[in-house]
Amino acid sequence: MIVKKYVVKDIKEALEKIKIELGKDAVILGTRKIKKGGFLGIGAKTFLEVTAAVEEKEVEKQKQNENKQIYQLQELLSKNSKTTTSSSELSEIKKMMYELKTMVSSQKSDNEPEWSKDLRKSLSFHDVNFEIIEKIIEYIKIKYGSIDFNDENSRFVLSEVFLPFIKTEVPDLTGKVMFVGPTGVGKTTTLAKLAAKMSINNHKKVGILTLDTYRIAATEQLKTYATLMDIPMRVAYTPKEAKIELEAMADFDLVFIDTAGRSQKNDLQMNEIKAMSEIINPDFIFLVVGMQYRSNDVELITKKFSSVSPTHVILTKMDETSSLGHFLNIGHYINSPIIFVTNGQRVPDDIMEANNKELSIILSREVLNYVKSSKQFD
Repeated sequence: MIVKKYVVKDIKEALEKIKIELGKDAVILGTRKIKKGGFLGIGAKTFLEVTAAVEEKEVEKQKQNENKQIYQLQELLSKNSKTTTSSSELSEIKKMMYELKTMVSSQKSDNEPEWSKDLRKSLSFHDVNFEIIEKIIEYIKIKYGSIDFNDENSRFVLSEVFLPFIKTEVPDLTGKVMFVGPTGVGKTTTLAKLAAKMSINNHKKVGILTLDTYRIAATEQLKTYATLMDIPMRVAYTPKEAKIELEAMADFDLVFIDTAGRSQKNDLQMNEIKAMSEIINPDFIFLVVGMQYRSNDVELITKKFSSVSPTHVILTKMDETSSLGHFLNIGHYINSPIIFVTNGQRVPDDIMEANNKELSIILSREVLNYVKSSKQFD
């Protein structure tokens, strides 16, 4: 039999420590109050001394279960290391590791605070990367101890916690700005919004060059926007033509360059866009990512397009999704700050400059709303 003594503030703390160290089959043999600290008995604090015990075979069984789970994970990793593993598969393995870690932790302690369960559930709903979720919960434990979602200040606490995870930057834009990203994320519409914003609001001389000659509709759409905004637009079908057109617009304050959507799963297309960026040599490269994508997809997109060395990320279609976790995820996946967020189709209205404080407040509000609404249905 294993016997241990615990000096704690109260019985709740004792139970938590006993479950973690001795397991759920441990029994309490006795309790007594003791005094510790102070000077010559003055100022001493009262603590609770709890004696607990467990049969050695129960501790050994718990260790065997944990070792079995770890062995299963090692076997899975070994199997995957013998084959070519894609980014999405690696992400799944990471997720399995996290789930295993959570499983083992839950065996050690069934007393996870209710607030962390609620927060984890809400952040998962918003598709926040599982590693970030654990960092956020740990951060709250260290700095605040816990969080009361019924407290009116909880939203401000959450926004402060999210703030370090959200990377934003909005520099003064000049020169050549190239837009890249997968198909269907709204690159052309976003480009038109920024062209109008810079021309009308910032009074800059703006030009547009499109390299997206794969889709006739995209070129026609951009021509319509350019005509309405009275902004010059040119079309290039080859890298050589692109260089010539850019030289013709050398005196413009800004030239926005549209490119065809490229699949993050097509290495040939990735090489094409990289070669084009090397020829154009833009001052800024904006990676456009749709917020409707799942976290695993965004991780793969940012990894593949990192070969083009994007300077900034634009998040689009915020109005088409109920999960806002990519505010946090982007900084975890790529070392490029968020510069703009779009939330509708209107040109040039539905676009805003990214500000980490504002995004943090928006996210904290939605996370808190989810926690409160889910409680109503429990």
